[in-house]
Amino acid sequence: MKELVTYFKTRKSALNLILEKAPESYTVENFHELRVEIKKMKALFELTAFCNRNFKPRKTFKPYSVIFKQAGRVREHQLQQTILEEQPCFNLLKKYPNQLKKLETKEIQKFFLLANKRLTKKLKEKYPIIIDFLAKTGKKKVNRYRNRMRKEIKKLIRKDIFKKNEMHHFRKRLKVYQYNEKIFPFDPSRKLISTQTVLSDMLGEWHDYEVAILHLKKTIPFYKTNSKETKHLKTIKAVVSLKRELLFHKINANLPCNALV
Repeated sequence: MKELVTYFKTRKSALNLILEKAPESYTVENFHELRVEIKKMKALFELTAFCNRNFKPRKTFKPYSVIFKQAGRVREHQLQQTILEEQPCFNLLKKYPNQLKKLETKEIQKFFLLANKRLTKKLKEKYPIIIDFLAKTGKKKVNRYRNRMRKEIKKLIRKDIFKKNEMHHFRKRLKVYQYNEKIFPFDPSRKLISTQTVLSDMLGEWHDYEVAILHLKKTIPFYKTNSKETKHLKTIKAVVSLKRELLFHKINANLPCNALV
């Protein structure tokens, strides 16, 4: 299918452009863009596997997975820094920001050990195989996949309320749907919900708070119980937890969403 091939070529060009950058020129945005491009690839592989039984999505995604996970570890520290800087007690912290920066630097070094010419070569070797599968993918099967995904998301957004352990799953499935729908020309009749983008953004922000809180939970015990650093970190954790809770209720306040016809 021509649209799939064109989309894949655009994605691989964008990904190669980031991977071929010199390490010293990498920015915070580059790590985010890299992960987004790989997520789009993974979503496309899911669609391809649905339409082609012989296509192996896990095997095909494996080399992408290595750099995706490591870039994720870098992003966690970058997001942690961004979220902390927004909190009122951040300027009172002395040790933690330096510790966070050291951890980020360590993960960045690991990333560039993995994102080398050997990995780039391995990815490029798979490109012709992927393109061949995409070219042979039929329109009927693609539409069948799109309809199935649409029904899955409709079912999820019609829930009265999400439990906390369901949030992340819904966020990932909504992203897969959104990424794959952008492959094709916009069709107003296929628009799912009017607040789809807003809901997706809120889910992303909620997940960022989740990651920040988890990181603080792991970090706080390493500081002295009654130290000022510990008290400030606990205050920040309480503030971020409250923001996460408010956002959780805000997301559920948008449910159930009535899918557009």
